[in-house]
Formats: sequence, C-alpha cells, structure tokens
Amino acid sequence: MALSTRSTDKRQQILEATIRVLRERGLSGLKVEDVAKAAEVGKGTVYLYFRDKRDLLRALVEYRTLGFYADAERITRLARPFPERLKELLARRFAFIDEWRGLWAAVAAEAVERDAKEAWLRGLHERYQRILEAFIADGQSRGEVRADLDVTLTASALAAVGCTPQLDLPREAYLEQLAAIWMKGVGA
Repeated sequence: MALSTRSTDKRQQILEATIRVLRERGLSGLKVEDVAKAAEVGKGTVYLYFRDKRDLLRALVEYRTLGFYADAERITRLARPFPERLKELLARRFAFIDEWRGLWAAVAAEAVERDAKEAWLRGLHERYQRILEAFIADGQSRGEVRADLDVTLTASALAAVGCTPQLDLPREAYLEQLAAIWMKGVGA
C-alpha cells in the first residue's frame, strides 16, 4: 500500500472515530484523547493530520458533507427517470440529515472562526447547489422537468428540502409522497 493511501486511510479512520465520539459524548464532551483512543491511534497521530480540535471538526464537516455531495452527484447522474433519481436523492438526503441530527450546525459553528464561517458554509452549499442545478437542467433536457422553471430557483427549492419530520412516519411512504408532490410541481 502506498504511503499516501495509508495516510488517507488513517485520516478517514480518525474522522470516523470523531463522529462516533461526537454521537456518544456530544460536542462539549469531544476530546482529542478520546478520538485517538476510538481511532486506535496515539494522540500525537491525530495532531499529525489535524492542527487542533477546530481543524479536526472542520475536516469532519467537509468529509461527511463532501461524501454526501459525491453520493448526490452519483445519484443525479444515473441513467434512470428523473422521479426515480429524485426519490433516491431525497432518501440519501434524509439519511445524511438523520446521521447529523442536532450535530451538524453545532460542529460547523465550532469548526471555523466566526469571520470565515459564512464564506466557508456558503462554499459548501454552493457545491450542492451546482449538483442540483445540473440535475434539474438534465431533467429539463430529457423533457421530464418543466422547461419554464428557473434552474437555479428550482435547485434552491430542492436544496431546502432536507429535514425529515420529527414524527414517527413510515419513511418509504413519506418519500413516495414527497417525490410525488415534487413531480406534480416540476414534472413536464
């Protein structure tokens, strides 16, 4: 295994351990020592990859968010009908929200200095926006999405769909209903 591959694997191992510690202890209970123990590495190893706790948290948000975006891009590029891709995208979005419920905003707020936070978060959101714009434009070019809809505004509306209700609803039925409502509004 090449050194860079081992390095990437170790970094991911530390990031995965960080999310486990966050789930167990919350943000206020997150300690680099506990992350190192959960990752089965020395505390010094964590500092080889991350300058400090803030750097670790920023990397975690980026790692998880960019992973979700990669999945979203893969889903939106599938050679399947728009409604099927929409439903799969929504399912993946809900899984991402469920994974981070109550943590993402707190971690993101802690991850970046106040002055840089807005630009950093905007950069993350803009990437998802571009993925969704390409998805909507593809749906329009295939004749599956209304051509009269503004791609940017429609993608922004889709990006806003991300929260699952705090009610005990059957997930699959909820996804079906949401996709059906969306297709009623945007379908050609």
